Amino acid sequence: RSLPLLRPLLLALAPRSLLVLGFAKMEEAAARAQRLKDLKERAKRAREEGGGGDDAPKIKFRNYQPKTEELKEAVVPKVKLTTEEDVAKLVEPATIDVQLDVAPKKANWDLKRDIAKKLEKLDRRTQQAIVEIIKDKVAEGDGQDAEAQGQMLAKAVSGATA
Repeated sequence: RSLPLLRPLLLALAPRSLLVLGFAKMEEAAARAQRLKDLKERAKRAREEGGGGDDAPKIKFRNYQPKTEELKEAVVPKVKLTTEEDVAKLVEPATIDVQLDVAPKKANWDLKRDIAKKLEKLDRRTQQAIVEIIKDKVAEGDGQDAEAQGQMLAKAVSGATA
């Protein structure tokens, strides 16, 4: 109502950006107030007409036992809970014997997993050691012929891998 009268005064006193935001909020508030007022009037008219009818919420009593007969119609019947015996009667007993195998298939899988990295490192070092042994054997047999060196290498390799 007083928004048009205050606008020139506020424009002169406040910065432009704040006024735009303030007026927008004030206009939104005025529109919301008008909508609420219209809603109240419609509700008042509906009550005066004796309406309500099907739109009115229906009362349901789940735990409360009313004293008057009019309200006793709104009592919801109690839900019958099924017991384990009732369920057992409905469900046929299973004739299949189920055997649960709780033990793991491989009992040491976790040990193998934990040691795998260490074994890889050990294999690399073993191969390096074999190569060094062969190089030492070849260096020792510099004066021998090729056939003797080949036999010596075969012995070194078979002895190192065995």
